[in-house]
Amino acid sequence: MKRLDFYVVQTIAQMMLLAIVGLLGILMIFTFIEQVEDIRNNYRLINVIQYTIFSAPRMFYEIIPYAALIGCLAGLGLLANNSELIVMRAAGVSTWAILLNAMKPTLVLILIGLYVGEFILPDIERMARNERARALSTANQVAPTEGLWYREGDVFMHFDEVDQSGVLMGISHYEFDENQRLIQTLQAARGVYHDVRRDEKYWLLEDVVITDLASTGTHTEKATSRRWNTELAPNLLETENLVEPDKMSIGELRAKINYMSKQGLNSLKFQLGFWNKVLQPLATIGLVFVAISFIFGPLRESTMGMRVVTGLVIGILFKFVQDLLSPASMVFGFAPIIAVLIPILLCFIFGYVLLRRAN
Repeated sequence: MKRLDFYVVQTIAQMMLLAIVGLLGILMIFTFIEQVEDIRNNYRLINVIQYTIFSAPRMFYEIIPYAALIGCLAGLGLLANNSELIVMRAAGVSTWAILLNAMKPTLVLILIGLYVGEFILPDIERMARNERARALSTANQVAPTEGLWYREGDVFMHFDEVDQSGVLMGISHYEFDENQRLIQTLQAARGVYHDVRRDEKYWLLEDVVITDLASTGTHTEKATSRRWNTELAPNLLETENLVEPDKMSIGELRAKINYMSKQGLNSLKFQLGFWNKVLQPLATIGLVFVAISFIFGPLRESTMGMRVVTGLVIGILFKFVQDLLSPASMVFGFAPIIAVLIPILLCFIFGYVLLRRAN
Protein backbone atom coordinates (compact mmCIF):
# COMPACT_ATOMS: atom_id res chain seq x y z
CA MET A 1 0.00 0.00 0.00
CA LYS A 2 2.90 2.38 0.73
CA ARG A 3 4.19 1.78 -2.76
CA LEU A 4 0.81 2.68 -4.21
CA ASP A 5 0.60 5.82 -2.07
CA PHE A 6 4.06 6.88 -3.22
CA TYR A 7 3.07 6.35 -6.86
CA VAL A 8 0.00 8.58 -6.54
CA VAL A 9 1.97 11.27 -4.71
CA GLN A 10 4.79 11.15 -7.27
CA THR A 11 2.41 11.45 -10.25
CA ILE A 12 0.55 14.43 -8.80
CA ALA A 13 3.80 16.12 -7.68
CA GLN A 14 5.21 15.86 -11.22
CA MET A 15 2.10 17.42 -12.71
CA MET A 16 2.17 20.23 -10.13
CA LEU A 17 5.81 20.91 -11.02
CA LEU A 18 4.94 21.08 -14.72
CA ALA A 19 2.04 23.43 -13.93
CA ILE A 20 4.37 25.70 -11.94
CA VAL A 21 6.95 25.80 -14.74
CA GLY A 22 4.28 26.51 -17.36
CA LEU A 23 2.42 29.23 -15.42
CA LEU A 24 5.62 30.86 -14.17
CA GLY A 25 7.10 30.89 -17.67
CA ILE A 26 4.00 32.53 -19.14
CA LEU A 27 3.87 35.21 -16.42
CA MET A 28 7.57 35.99 -16.77
CA ILE A 29 7.18 36.43 -20.54
CA PHE A 30 4.23 38.78 -20.05
CA THR A 31 6.13 40.74 -17.37
CA PHE A 32 9.15 41.07 -19.65
CA ILE A 33 7.02 42.35 -22.55
CA GLU A 34 5.23 44.80 -20.25
CA GLN A 35 8.48 46.18 -18.85
CA VAL A 36 10.09 46.57 -22.28
CA GLU A 37 7.47 49.25 -23.02
CA ASP A 38 8.77 51.31 -20.06
CA ILE A 39 12.39 51.48 -21.23
CA ARG A 40 13.58 55.08 -20.76
CA ASN A 41 16.13 57.14 -18.78
CA ASN A 42 18.43 54.60 -17.10
CA TYR A 43 15.88 51.79 -17.33
CA ARG A 44 17.41 49.61 -20.04
CA LEU A 45 17.07 46.04 -21.30
CA ILE A 46 19.39 44.68 -18.62
CA ASN A 47 17.19 46.33 -15.97
CA VAL A 48 14.11 44.77 -17.55
CA ILE A 49 15.70 41.32 -17.38
CA GLN A 50 16.76 41.93 -13.77
CA TYR A 51 13.28 43.11 -12.76
CA THR A 52 11.67 40.06 -14.45
CA ILE A 53 14.01 37.68 -12.60
CA PHE A 54 13.46 39.47 -9.27
CA SER A 55 9.70 39.24 -9.85
CA ALA A 56 9.86 35.43 -10.11
CA PRO A 57 9.37 34.80 -6.33
CA ARG A 58 6.26 36.98 -6.33
CA MET A 59 4.81 35.22 -9.37
CA PHE A 60 5.66 31.81 -7.90
CA TYR A 61 3.89 32.68 -4.66
CA GLU A 62 0.81 33.94 -6.52
CA ILE A 63 0.41 30.85 -8.73
CA ILE A 64 0.73 28.25 -5.96
CA PRO A 65 -3.05 27.69 -5.51
CA TYR A 66 -3.66 27.48 -9.27
CA ALA A 67 -0.63 25.28 -9.95
CA ALA A 68 -1.84 22.91 -7.22
CA LEU A 69 -5.32 22.88 -8.77
CA ILE A 70 -4.13 22.21 -12.34
CA GLY A 71 -1.47 19.73 -11.18
CA CYS A 72 -3.96 17.74 -9.17
CA LEU A 73 -6.47 17.70 -12.05
CA ALA A 74 -3.77 16.60 -14.51
CA GLY A 75 -2.17 14.03 -12.17
CA LEU A 76 -5.38 12.31 -11.12
CA GLY A 77 -6.66 12.65 -14.69
CA LEU A 78 -3.61 10.75 -15.94
CA LEU A 79 -4.34 7.98 -13.46
CA ALA A 80 -7.98 7.95 -14.53
CA ASN A 81 -7.11 7.75 -18.24
CA ASN A 82 -4.96 4.68 -17.56
CA SER A 83 -7.79 3.13 -15.52
CA GLU A 84 -5.48 3.11 -12.50
CA LEU A 85 -8.01 4.89 -10.31
CA ILE A 86 -10.59 2.19 -11.14
CA VAL A 87 -8.10 -0.51 -10.17
CA MET A 88 -7.33 1.31 -6.90
CA ARG A 89 -11.00 1.61 -6.06
CA ALA A 90 -11.56 -2.06 -6.91
CA ALA A 91 -8.65 -2.99 -4.63
CA GLY A 92 -10.43 -1.31 -1.75
CA VAL A 93 -8.70 2.08 -1.73
CA SER A 94 -11.29 4.65 -0.71
CA THR A 95 -11.84 8.04 -2.32
CA TRP A 96 -10.76 9.73 0.90
CA ALA A 97 -7.48 7.76 0.93
CA ILE A 98 -6.74 8.96 -2.61
CA LEU A 99 -7.68 12.50 -1.53
CA LEU A 100 -5.19 12.25 1.35
CA ASN A 101 -2.42 11.18 -1.02
CA ALA A 102 -3.25 14.08 -3.35
CA MET A 103 -2.97 16.48 -0.42
CA LYS A 104 0.59 15.41 0.47
CA PRO A 105 2.38 17.18 -2.43
CA THR A 106 -0.04 20.06 -1.94
CA LEU A 107 1.08 20.48 1.67
CA VAL A 108 4.74 20.44 0.59
CA LEU A 109 3.98 23.14 -1.99
CA ILE A 110 2.13 25.16 0.66
CA LEU A 111 5.12 24.99 3.04
CA ILE A 112 7.49 26.13 0.27
CA GLY A 113 5.08 28.96 -0.54
CA LEU A 114 4.93 30.05 3.11
CA TYR A 115 8.72 30.19 3.28
CA VAL A 116 8.98 32.17 0.04
CA GLY A 117 6.17 34.53 1.08
CA GLU A 118 7.67 35.25 4.49
CA PHE A 119 11.43 35.29 3.99
CA ILE A 120 12.18 35.78 0.28
CA LEU A 121 9.32 37.61 -1.44
CA PRO A 122 9.15 40.87 0.62
CA ASP A 123 12.87 41.71 0.34
CA ILE A 124 13.22 40.66 -3.31
CA GLU A 125 10.01 42.51 -4.27
CA ARG A 126 11.20 45.65 -2.50
CA MET A 127 14.60 45.37 -4.16
CA ALA A 128 13.04 44.89 -7.60
CA ARG A 129 10.74 47.89 -7.28
CA ASN A 130 13.46 50.05 -5.73
CA GLU A 131 15.83 49.34 -8.60
CA ARG A 132 13.08 49.93 -11.15
CA ALA A 133 12.02 53.24 -9.55
CA ARG A 134 15.63 54.37 -9.31
CA ALA A 135 16.33 53.58 -12.97
CA LEU A 136 13.13 55.26 -14.18
CA SER A 137 13.67 58.43 -12.16
CA THR A 138 16.31 61.06 -12.65
CA ALA A 139 17.17 61.00 -8.96
CA ASN A 140 17.74 58.27 -6.37
CA GLN A 141 14.21 58.47 -4.97
CA VAL A 142 11.38 56.02 -4.48
CA ALA A 143 8.59 58.45 -3.65
CA PRO A 144 6.28 59.60 -6.46
CA THR A 145 7.03 62.90 -8.19
CA GLU A 146 4.50 64.75 -6.03
CA GLY A 147 6.03 63.32 -2.84
CA LEU A 148 4.48 61.18 -0.15
CA TRP A 149 1.81 62.23 2.36
CA TYR A 150 1.37 60.57 5.76
CA ARG A 151 -0.54 61.23 8.97
CA GLU A 152 0.31 60.49 12.58
CA GLY A 153 -2.31 61.65 15.07
CA ASP A 154 -2.98 65.35 14.46
CA VAL A 155 0.23 65.80 12.48
CA PHE A 156 0.10 65.67 8.68
CA MET A 157 3.46 64.99 7.06
CA HIS A 158 4.84 65.38 3.56
CA PHE A 159 8.14 64.00 2.26
CA ASP A 160 9.57 65.16 -1.06
CA GLU A 161 11.75 62.08 -1.45
CA VAL A 162 12.19 58.75 0.31
CA ASP A 163 15.68 57.49 -0.44
CA GLN A 164 16.36 53.76 -0.81
CA SER A 165 18.38 53.80 2.41
CA GLY A 166 15.41 55.27 4.32
CA VAL A 167 16.69 58.86 4.34
CA LEU A 168 13.93 61.48 4.02
CA MET A 169 14.36 64.65 1.99
CA GLY A 170 12.18 67.78 2.09
CA ILE A 171 10.24 67.08 5.31
CA SER A 172 7.14 69.10 6.22
CA HIS A 173 4.98 68.67 9.34
CA TYR A 174 1.62 70.39 9.87
CA GLU A 175 0.16 70.04 13.35
CA PHE A 176 -3.53 70.81 14.05
CA ASP A 177 -5.45 71.19 17.30
CA GLU A 178 -8.79 69.55 18.18
CA ASN A 179 -10.62 72.34 16.29
CA GLN A 180 -8.66 71.57 13.11
CA ARG A 181 -6.68 74.82 13.38
CA LEU A 182 -3.06 74.85 12.26
CA ILE A 183 -0.94 75.50 15.34
CA GLN A 184 2.58 74.54 14.28
CA THR A 185 4.61 73.80 11.16
CA LEU A 186 8.00 72.14 10.84
CA GLN A 187 10.31 72.18 7.83
CA ALA A 188 13.47 70.11 7.62
CA ALA A 189 15.86 69.60 4.75
CA ARG A 190 16.71 66.02 5.65
CA GLY A 191 15.91 63.23 8.11
CA VAL A 192 18.04 60.18 9.00
CA TYR A 193 16.65 57.17 10.86
CA HIS A 194 18.59 55.92 13.89
CA ASP A 195 17.91 52.43 15.25
CA VAL A 196 20.04 52.52 18.43
CA ARG A 197 18.36 49.62 20.18
CA ARG A 198 14.96 47.99 20.38
CA ASP A 199 13.45 50.64 22.68
CA GLU A 200 15.30 53.63 21.19
CA LYS A 201 14.49 54.46 17.59
CA TYR A 202 14.14 57.97 16.22
CA TRP A 203 14.68 60.28 13.23
CA LEU A 204 17.33 62.99 13.38
CA LEU A 205 16.08 66.00 11.41
CA GLU A 206 18.59 68.45 9.91
CA ASP A 207 18.24 72.19 9.12
CA VAL A 208 14.97 72.51 11.01
CA VAL A 209 12.63 75.51 11.00
CA ILE A 210 9.70 75.38 13.47
CA THR A 211 6.91 77.94 13.33
CA ASP A 212 4.36 78.24 16.17
CA LEU A 213 1.07 79.82 15.10
CA ALA A 214 -0.43 81.25 18.29
CA SER A 215 -3.41 83.61 18.50
CA THR A 216 -1.08 86.35 19.75
CA GLY A 217 1.30 85.97 16.83
CA THR A 218 3.80 83.67 15.22
CA HIS A 219 7.15 82.54 16.57
CA THR A 220 9.87 80.94 14.44
CA GLU A 221 12.68 78.80 15.79
CA LYS A 222 15.62 77.43 13.85
CA ALA A 223 17.82 74.48 14.78
CA THR A 224 20.71 72.66 13.15
CA SER A 225 19.20 69.33 14.19
CA ARG A 226 16.19 68.04 16.09
CA ARG A 227 15.22 64.59 17.32
CA TRP A 228 11.86 63.26 16.09
CA ASN A 229 10.51 60.39 18.20
CA THR A 230 7.94 58.38 16.28
CA GLU A 231 6.91 54.79 15.54
CA LEU A 232 7.13 55.59 11.82
CA ALA A 233 10.02 53.44 10.57
CA PRO A 234 11.56 53.46 7.05
CA ASN A 235 10.03 50.08 6.17
CA LEU A 236 6.55 51.48 6.83
CA LEU A 237 7.19 54.30 4.37
CA GLU A 238 8.66 51.93 1.78
CA THR A 239 5.75 49.52 1.97
CA GLU A 240 3.30 52.39 1.76
CA ASN A 241 4.71 53.48 -1.57
CA LEU A 242 6.40 50.52 -3.23
CA VAL A 243 5.11 47.17 -2.01
CA GLU A 244 1.45 46.22 -2.06
CA PRO A 245 -0.01 44.50 1.04
CA ASP A 246 -0.17 41.03 -0.54
CA LYS A 247 3.58 41.23 -1.28
CA MET A 248 4.52 41.96 2.34
CA SER A 249 5.26 39.34 4.99
CA ILE A 250 2.72 38.51 7.68
CA GLY A 251 4.96 40.15 10.30
CA GLU A 252 5.25 43.36 8.27
CA LEU A 253 1.50 43.45 7.73
CA ARG A 254 0.81 42.95 11.44
CA ALA A 255 3.19 45.81 12.33
CA LYS A 256 1.61 48.05 9.68
CA ILE A 257 -1.93 47.31 10.88
CA ASN A 258 -1.01 47.91 14.53
CA TYR A 259 0.67 51.22 13.69
CA MET A 260 -2.24 52.46 11.56
CA SER A 261 -4.79 51.39 14.18
CA LYS A 262 -2.93 53.40 16.85
CA GLN A 263 -3.00 56.45 14.57
CA GLY A 264 -6.70 56.03 13.73
CA LEU A 265 -5.93 55.36 10.06
CA ASN A 266 -7.86 53.08 7.73
CA SER A 267 -5.99 49.76 7.60
CA LEU A 268 -8.58 47.69 5.70
CA LYS A 269 -6.30 47.34 2.67
CA PHE A 270 -3.56 45.87 4.82
CA GLN A 271 -6.01 43.68 6.75
CA LEU A 272 -7.10 42.20 3.42
CA GLY A 273 -3.48 41.51 2.54
CA PHE A 274 -2.91 39.96 5.98
CA TRP A 275 -5.85 37.55 5.73
CA ASN A 276 -5.02 36.67 2.13
CA LYS A 277 -1.54 35.65 3.27
CA VAL A 278 -2.71 33.79 6.36
CA LEU A 279 -5.50 31.91 4.57
CA GLN A 280 -3.70 31.18 1.29
CA PRO A 281 -2.83 27.60 2.45
CA LEU A 282 -6.53 26.99 3.12
CA ALA A 283 -7.41 28.41 -0.31
CA THR A 284 -4.90 26.05 -1.96
CA ILE A 285 -6.35 23.04 -0.14
CA GLY A 286 -9.88 24.13 -1.11
CA LEU A 287 -8.99 24.35 -4.81
CA VAL A 288 -7.30 20.93 -4.70
CA PHE A 289 -10.40 19.53 -2.99
CA VAL A 290 -12.48 20.83 -5.91
CA ALA A 291 -10.03 19.29 -8.39
CA ILE A 292 -10.32 15.86 -6.75
CA SER A 293 -14.11 16.04 -6.68
CA PHE A 294 -14.13 16.86 -10.40
CA ILE A 295 -11.96 13.85 -11.24
CA PHE A 296 -14.35 11.48 -9.44
CA GLY A 297 -17.36 13.34 -10.80
CA PRO A 298 -17.96 15.35 -14.01
CA LEU A 299 -14.44 14.93 -15.46
CA ARG A 300 -14.07 11.19 -14.86
CA GLU A 301 -13.80 10.35 -18.57
CA SER A 302 -12.65 13.69 -19.99
CA THR A 303 -9.44 14.33 -21.93
CA MET A 304 -6.33 15.85 -20.36
CA GLY A 305 -6.84 19.09 -22.28
CA MET A 306 -10.37 19.39 -20.98
CA ARG A 307 -9.17 18.91 -17.41
CA VAL A 308 -6.48 21.60 -17.74
CA VAL A 309 -8.98 24.04 -19.26
CA THR A 310 -11.43 23.24 -16.44
CA GLY A 311 -8.68 23.93 -13.90
CA LEU A 312 -7.96 27.30 -15.49
CA VAL A 313 -11.66 28.19 -15.52
CA ILE A 314 -12.07 27.24 -11.85
CA GLY A 315 -8.97 29.25 -10.95
CA ILE A 316 -10.22 32.29 -12.88
CA LEU A 317 -13.64 32.07 -11.19
CA PHE A 318 -12.00 31.76 -7.77
CA LYS A 319 -9.80 34.79 -8.48
CA PHE A 320 -12.80 36.72 -9.82
CA VAL A 321 -14.81 36.13 -6.63
CA GLN A 322 -11.80 37.13 -4.52
CA ASP A 323 -11.25 40.33 -6.51
CA LEU A 324 -14.97 41.12 -6.29
CA LEU A 325 -15.32 40.64 -2.54
CA SER A 326 -12.06 42.36 -1.53
CA PRO A 327 -13.03 45.90 -2.62
CA ALA A 328 -16.61 45.20 -1.53
CA SER A 329 -15.41 44.69 2.04
CA MET A 330 -13.75 48.13 1.99
CA VAL A 331 -16.80 49.80 0.45
CA PHE A 332 -19.48 48.17 2.61
CA GLY A 333 -17.36 47.86 5.74
CA PHE A 334 -17.68 44.14 6.53
CA ALA A 335 -14.71 42.28 8.02
CA PRO A 336 -11.90 41.54 5.52
CA ILE A 337 -11.61 37.98 6.82
CA ILE A 338 -15.15 37.33 5.56
CA ALA A 339 -14.24 38.50 2.06
CA VAL A 340 -11.27 36.10 2.03
CA LEU A 341 -13.14 33.16 3.58
CA ILE A 342 -16.24 33.17 1.36
CA PRO A 343 -14.57 31.85 -1.86
CA ILE A 344 -12.63 29.29 0.18
CA LEU A 345 -15.78 27.99 1.87
CA LEU A 346 -17.54 27.83 -1.51
CA CYS A 347 -14.73 25.58 -2.77
CA PHE A 348 -15.08 23.18 0.15
CA ILE A 349 -18.88 23.07 -0.08
CA PHE A 350 -18.87 22.57 -3.86
CA GLY A 351 -16.18 19.88 -3.66
CA TYR A 352 -17.93 18.02 -0.85
CA VAL A 353 -21.23 17.95 -2.73
CA LEU A 354 -19.54 16.55 -5.86
CA LEU A 355 -17.68 13.89 -3.87
CA ARG A 356 -20.87 12.77 -2.12
CA ARG A 357 -22.59 12.36 -5.47
CA ALA A 358 -19.63 10.44 -6.87
CA ASN A 359 -19.75 8.02 -3.95
